[in-house]
Amino acid sequence: MLLIISACSTSNANSSVSDEQKEESEKTVQYTTITGQQVEIPADPKRVVYIGQTIGDFLAMDIPIVGNNLPQDTPSYYEGRFEGIVDVGNPGDLETILSLKPDLIINGYYKAEADHNEALSKIATTIPFNPALPYTERVKEIGNIFGKQKEAAQMIAKFKAQSKEMFDKFQLADGETATIFYQLGKTLYVMGNRSLGAIIYGENGFAVPPAVQKNILDKKGVSFVNISEEVLSEFAGDHLFVVVQDDGESKTEADRLLQRPIWATLPAVQKGNVHVVPSEWNTDNLLALEQLFKQMPQWMDQQ
Repeated sequence: MLLIISACSTSNANSSVSDEQKEESEKTVQYTTITGQQVEIPADPKRVVYIGQTIGDFLAMDIPIVGNNLPQDTPSYYEGRFEGIVDVGNPGDLETILSLKPDLIINGYYKAEADHNEALSKIATTIPFNPALPYTERVKEIGNIFGKQKEAAQMIAKFKAQSKEMFDKFQLADGETATIFYQLGKTLYVMGNRSLGAIIYGENGFAVPPAVQKNILDKKGVSFVNISEEVLSEFAGDHLFVVVQDDGESKTEADRLLQRPIWATLPAVQKGNVHVVPSEWNTDNLLALEQLFKQMPQWMDQQ
């Protein structure tokens, strides 16, 4: 496969690219990847393939994405935003990506398969990217890759201001905690400070319950843990955000959980501080944030 890709890319890569575009694509800059490697990348990439789950960041920053492993169930904040973007599958079909003639590939799954990452690099310059980082760190990295440091700083400042304005209205008490439960099928998870957690536990946000801190945040590489109902009280904070996957089994299990006697014993439940959240909002990508700061006050009003 590597030999085929190498041969095809040599003969076909620039067949439909104008001289002006070719000249632009040949300009490169030095870039230090998140793994510390020094590489040359296009100074002004025109055709980018991004393999990862936070495509909203790139779209919000007007990055020319031509291919992505597009989500199968399109959240509302992505409506109309995928036009012209080819679904390359997961973790990225090599022939499909090759046909797109990318000048830069950003691989959010670089840790998973070394052989696949090497194959991608035969198509175009491929750099690693970590989509699990909080949005502030992801956006800074995108700014570094595409020479959009100023735009990245402005974007981060904008959403930090919106977050502060929202949490100021909530008037949280000092040390008021929250827990994010995620119902996926029959399994119940407690989430850390990734995705929705990056907002819930972000600056000006809720405090982290001790059990979440100890079992998730303090452990390197851990983003969530699955738990049994018997230990609900250990993880439950002053507010409970219950994220429910959009399928029949998950919804049934979530309904069962909310009716369980042990659930009714939790102080947050007794105070009406339970907020049920559709799974599409378990994210902190930039396109979602535009609406997320409007959604959260509605969840907080749920009784």
